[in-house]
Amino acid sequence: MTDNHDQPRVPGVRYRTETRYRPVTTYVFGEEQTDYEPYQVDVPVPPRDWDRALMRFVMTVAFASTVVAVVWSTASISRLLALVVSSAAIAVAAASLFELLWIMCLAAEWLLRGRPNRAKPMQVAGWITVWFVVAGVIVEGVHEKQIAAGIVGGAVSLMAKGSWWVVYRVRQVELRRPIAAWLQRNQEETAAAEALLGFKSQMGGRQAYAELVYGRDAVLAARATVEAANRLGLDPSGPRPDPSGRPVQAAPAPQAAPIPAAPVQAPAAPVQPPAPAAVPTASAPVGPPVTQLGPSIRQTVVAILDRDWNVSDEDLVDEVRRIHGDRPKLADTVATYRRKEAKARRGSGPIAQGNP
Repeated sequence: MTDNHDQPRVPGVRYRTETRYRPVTTYVFGEEQTDYEPYQVDVPVPPRDWDRALMRFVMTVAFASTVVAVVWSTASISRLLALVVSSAAIAVAAASLFELLWIMCLAAEWLLRGRPNRAKPMQVAGWITVWFVVAGVIVEGVHEKQIAAGIVGGAVSLMAKGSWWVVYRVRQVELRRPIAAWLQRNQEETAAAEALLGFKSQMGGRQAYAELVYGRDAVLAARATVEAANRLGLDPSGPRPDPSGRPVQAAPAPQAAPIPAAPVQAPAAPVQPPAPAAVPTASAPVGPPVTQLGPSIRQTVVAILDRDWNVSDEDLVDEVRRIHGDRPKLADTVATYRRKEAKARRGSGPIAQGNP
């Protein structure tokens, strides 16, 4: 059965007849039965894509010429290199390197086709490598006293390289400046995202290694110390402690202009300045300096007092305990450092009552 008589035909368009099937419902002895009936229909045939066919032909010629050039130049140069090596396999491997290098530059040029400034060095390097191949083939012809054969044989690699130049000229499209800038920006963003993901993966691996070696609790405690030091504006490495065991006086932190406070009653007797620390004698044993991981308790107390001088003793101890952990006699140590700081500030001027 043919239904092509109902289909209008377009002049100049080729058609082909196809057989298709459609369901047909019939009744057999009172029962419904579905069967498939064949019918024919004319389908328009698209015109031949000569552009694709010609492009396939050009690509086939380029690939074939590359294979021929590799085999030819490798055979020629390997005979020349066999004069200086005893193994034929080594000579063939070294000779094949000449062709593989310009093919590698060709592939890199294709990968960088959207970035002309980066593809240009690959193109130049490819042509330089091809001329090395040509020189090797010509030298082999001169050595065999066949100069004409060497010159003609050297042109094989040039023609193979030229075939790919034709392919690139056909397929590549020169981008306008705005489009090239947009493409460059998107490539930079993608590269930055890839670098960030790689850095996160690297840091995750280092963190997992540290937790495996030192333990998760130790790593979390060290990170908490660094974060606390950053919040207080202190150097996490801290100063080196005095070998004698006495706490090191922290460098005075920059303070804002103090708010005038109520006058402080002068003591009955002048307050003597703190006695200078005794210099250890030469006979005293001096241990190796120990690098402190985070700020000392005294530095933490001074930083908290700089931030809020009127902080209560309980809050001050809690803040120090949160940074350094609970220790024996921590409250007494914090109170001692607070009295020393108050005594030092009382001798230098009025005490600031918190930050303005």
